[in-house]
Amino acid sequence: MKKIITGLVLFFLVAAITAPAQDEFRFQVNEFTLKNGMTFLVVERPTAPVFSGVICAGAGSALEKQGAIGTAHLLEHMMFKGSRMVGTSDYESEKDFWIKEDSVWARLERAVREERYVRLNHPEKLAEHQAYIESLRTLLDSLAQASSQYVIQNEFDLLYSRQGAADFNASTAYDFTHYYVSLPSNRLELWFNMESDRLKYPAFREFFTERAVVSEERRLSVENESDAKLFEQLIGTAFIAHPYQLFWEWQSEVNNLTRQDMADFFNAYYTPQNLTAAIVGDVKTAEVQKLAEKYFADIPVRPDPDPIYTEEIPQTGERRVEVHFEANPALIIAYHKTSFDSPDEPAFRVIERLLGEGRTSRLYKSLVLDKQICLSVSVDVFPGNSLGDKYPGVFNIYAYPKEGISSLEVEQAIYEELNKLVLTPVDSKELTKIKNNIDADFIWYSYNNMGLAYNLATTVNLAKDWRYLSTMRKNLLAVTPADIQRVAGQYFTETNRTVATLVPTEKGEAR
Repeated sequence: MKKIITGLVLFFLVAAITAPAQDEFRFQVNEFTLKNGMTFLVVERPTAPVFSGVICAGAGSALEKQGAIGTAHLLEHMMFKGSRMVGTSDYESEKDFWIKEDSVWARLERAVREERYVRLNHPEKLAEHQAYIESLRTLLDSLAQASSQYVIQNEFDLLYSRQGAADFNASTAYDFTHYYVSLPSNRLELWFNMESDRLKYPAFREFFTERAVVSEERRLSVENESDAKLFEQLIGTAFIAHPYQLFWEWQSEVNNLTRQDMADFFNAYYTPQNLTAAIVGDVKTAEVQKLAEKYFADIPVRPDPDPIYTEEIPQTGERRVEVHFEANPALIIAYHKTSFDSPDEPAFRVIERLLGEGRTSRLYKSLVLDKQICLSVSVDVFPGNSLGDKYPGVFNIYAYPKEGISSLEVEQAIYEELNKLVLTPVDSKELTKIKNNIDADFIWYSYNNMGLAYNLATTVNLAKDWRYLSTMRKNLLAVTPADIQRVAGQYFTETNRTVATLVPTEKGEAR
């Protein structure tokens, strides 16, 4: 039975203020906030009988605590396991097994920690201690198997799929976690029911099984992939203070996460005032308000989550790191850059396209086509939120030298191209083309229900105002050749860069 908090629920509807730039998008945003602080954004688009719903939580991996790295990602997985009502045939019986599982895990974790002490101080008892550890592992597996009898596999997904859902998924990033789906418009109340249910009554079932899945994702994505391995070392070297320094969760920490870690992170960051929902499509704002009050208003207010106070200290000298791996040579050069709200951020967005957008970009034409020293070259920003990152990140250049070409030769060629940005103003035609491409992508993304819902929900959590979308667009279109020269000269310096080089090893060679 759902717990209902009775009483008067207040909400406020704020009519969207339509600016000239928004006229070109031809949509109006209606915004209201429930008494508990959860914000809703609605765009009515009756062109097709469908809608997209996105919930953005200000809960990403940068907020994880040391010792519990991987919580945000694993929690996202757990949110698909259902709730007290969905995904189980008997919640109370299932929960009893969770308590037993967690108790055994605590004993197992303690026994594993004590193994080193026993090995050093009581070697005669080591075999007995190791047998005890194995017995606990066997018991944990048997409890997990017993609790699985109550699990209705993938019921959350199935309920949506049977009602015509598309794009049902989630994503965890450094600053945010998103949950999204598209549905027929006559299934609006289903969306409200399902999403509020897992936010009010999350059930962390099949916990140890899912934890192993996340751990395996780490192993497959980083340990055996040369690009990921190199990038992990790059940002771990570029950042020495800020939480952006972790590319992927550490397996040793994921393997020791507990259900209580999930609950602690959920309670800290999945607060209603830290959640933004955007619904775009064939819906009516009045109906959305009514359903929001019915399904989300009883989520209790909890304390505001702690912000990240740590700031990355300015880099005062070039940093270098090598990765020896059985793979082809590769090179990544990273420069510290700005956060989303910096006046310099729009210039970085233009430079990203100028240097690395496709076969007509400057780096591709120079290094791949003209000098023929690279197989490929590309550019991106990290962490890489499409609307900008909450905290200062890095600007990355990736290059893959041709056989017989040294990484140093490629590196120097890249610096030559960066120096051109400082010395020579970008041609107005080239700059106009880049800005038009950026604007076209932005507009087309906004005409897509899911794209607009995603941007609106994210923008409120990022900038506290969805109107920042228009501000960002205007700032991008206002970038001048002088802005590019200034930003390139200020940031693309030797003291501000980190260089990561992949050094190939022969098969079987010690790393």
